[in-house]
Amino acid sequence: MSDDEQVHDQLPSVEEYKTHVDPGSRKIDPKRIMESIQPDEDDEDFIPDVDDDLILPPPDDMDEEEGAGGQGGAHYDYDGNPYEEDDGDYNSEEDDYNSEDDDDDEQVIHDQLPTVEEIHAQRSPQKGPSCARKLGYCFMTLIFLCIVIIPPILLTMKDDYEQRKQEITEFLMTKTLAKGSQLDDPTTPQAKAVEFLATEKYDNSALSDGKLIERYTMTVWYYATNGPKWRYQMRFLSNEDTCGWFSWFRNQRSGQITKEGVICDTPEGAATPAIGLLDMPSNLLEGTIPSELQYLSNSLEQMHVEFNPGLEGELPQELQYLTKLWSLELQYCAITGILPDWLGTKLPLRRLGLSNNLLTGFIPPSLLQQTNLQILALDDNGLTGNIGDFGALIKMQYLYMEDNLIAGSLTNQMLANWTAMKEMDFSRNDISGSLPSDLFTKMNNLEILDLHGNDLSGPLPPTIGDSNRIVFLALQDNKLTGEIPVAMSNMIDLQHLDVSRNEISGKIPMELGRLSFLRYLFLGSNSYDAQELPKELAQLTMLRELSIKKANLQGQLPAWIANFTELQLLDLDQNNFQGSIPPEMGDSLSSLDHLMLNRNALNGTIPASFAKLTDLNLLLLDHNELTGSADVVCSIPDLRLYVTDCEAGLFEEAAEIECSCCSTCCHATNATCNMYDWNVNLDPIWEYGYTRYIYTFSQNLIEKDSPVG
Repeated sequence: MSDDEQVHDQLPSVEEYKTHVDPGSRKIDPKRIMESIQPDEDDEDFIPDVDDDLILPPPDDMDEEEGAGGQGGAHYDYDGNPYEEDDGDYNSEEDDYNSEDDDDDEQVIHDQLPTVEEIHAQRSPQKGPSCARKLGYCFMTLIFLCIVIIPPILLTMKDDYEQRKQEITEFLMTKTLAKGSQLDDPTTPQAKAVEFLATEKYDNSALSDGKLIERYTMTVWYYATNGPKWRYQMRFLSNEDTCGWFSWFRNQRSGQITKEGVICDTPEGAATPAIGLLDMPSNLLEGTIPSELQYLSNSLEQMHVEFNPGLEGELPQELQYLTKLWSLELQYCAITGILPDWLGTKLPLRRLGLSNNLLTGFIPPSLLQQTNLQILALDDNGLTGNIGDFGALIKMQYLYMEDNLIAGSLTNQMLANWTAMKEMDFSRNDISGSLPSDLFTKMNNLEILDLHGNDLSGPLPPTIGDSNRIVFLALQDNKLTGEIPVAMSNMIDLQHLDVSRNEISGKIPMELGRLSFLRYLFLGSNSYDAQELPKELAQLTMLRELSIKKANLQGQLPAWIANFTELQLLDLDQNNFQGSIPPEMGDSLSSLDHLMLNRNALNGTIPASFAKLTDLNLLLLDHNELTGSADVVCSIPDLRLYVTDCEAGLFEEAAEIECSCCSTCCHATNATCNMYDWNVNLDPIWEYGYTRYIYTFSQNLIEKDSPVG
């Protein structure tokens, strides 16, 4: 079928067309119809219509729908103009038409039908608007939005913001929660908090007064501590309830999952949750503690923001209104000033941690009368006081006061109140006097006792073995005298024992070999009688650190030292050991980091087995009588400091030993070479569980950037 025939098939017949034309309608002008349906392709405003039935009559049901629409019998011409029906009689002013002439009707209708060429012209693709024209439409639409639509919206939003800001400001001022000077300065945490509350998407207008104050307080906290630079944002200022401002964390050591940030619970008698814990340790907080925290007085019970060295300034006195606060931890910050009296008079504290700050002055007596205190950590400050004033802390379990200026003496009377004590550390203070006998009898729960670095004198009490629960005992750097009591061997749970650098005399008791759980044993730098190393100590196979330097030991270096397969540090410096170095040491002590055999009378060669000590970091063999080559350990990768007698004498004497990788070469006649104490005693801190964190010597001579050689 040709295109012409296809078009024709779409045309209605004369009879079909007549059935759709109301005889009473006005006369249809074919010229007018064709002019109306033929678009002007040169018209740029023309948008082609894809309706193929454009030239066909309207649907059969149009008249019925129009009539049903309540038009009162009105009809519409093809121009869309209404006209009234005239009871079948129609007279046109332009044409003289006789409706009774059927032949004329057929001819008129037929004349109105378009030709094939006209239909092709109608169906041919029409020219649309250009790309530039479309871009123009988009641009005009955008201008319309910017000028007509968006400005009213922005004005409405601005009006809402201004209204909400005014409401919040009036709320804070009315309740005296903020000062006008604070809110007028846009740089203050208070003004920033109001700005946030007025603009956030969260509907805080529906909050109760208490919840709004809570949200304002936490927002001030955020800006006062430089929240944008926190290590973890913890969802602060997020579009949710303030109680949702927290994050989950996994403890790398224990694997325990906890949440930190704002922690809420429902106080007794309350209907809604409130902030009970502010927990943000090690989060790079900077600034000062805002006084607005006082507005959490009805709920805040714990505040833990330790290990934030950028948190500075004095403790704001407004914290005294937190009458439910029983736990305050601010250790390892930069808190200055003195300890305020209200810590003891206003707060129901059971736990107070202010370690490693910049506090000075006297410890207020009211704090030491706080009988509910169970944990008190004021160590590493510049605080003064008398240890006797601590006797009233009858519920105290963990007392950390090291590295301060506490004076006085321990007495049996004060110890009688400390029956609940588990850990006590008054190390590196100015405590004097002797150790009271009840120290090891009345304090039956005591596990850690650290009194090193004081001015204690007198003998170790014979009752020292009556306590079988102590696991950590540090008494070094005092002026203790007398012998080590044999009864000390009854402290069967002991893991750490340090009585070095005192004035202890006598001999090292062989009974110490019964302390099979010992991991750390420092006995040196005392005034012992001459003796060989007690062989009973060979039973201490769990030892990791053994130091018996400057202890008047003599005889052969025993081969049973190789039993200490877990040993990381062995210090036998400044004794009188003779003979050769047992090769078993190199075969068994593979964990050794530090080995000090200097300033003895050892002879022979360095065992070839020492090449197996691949973890060695420090090796001191100088001021002995060793010969041969010292290069046996030169291949150890982490060896930082290696000292032997590889130096020629002052009078051109040959070196006693050859070494190509030693960091320092000495000679036996050179009394000033490597004459350091090399003390490596553990100065323990409770934060690391009284365990070794790093080796620190009394002199900083170990280069850590590059190995020897």
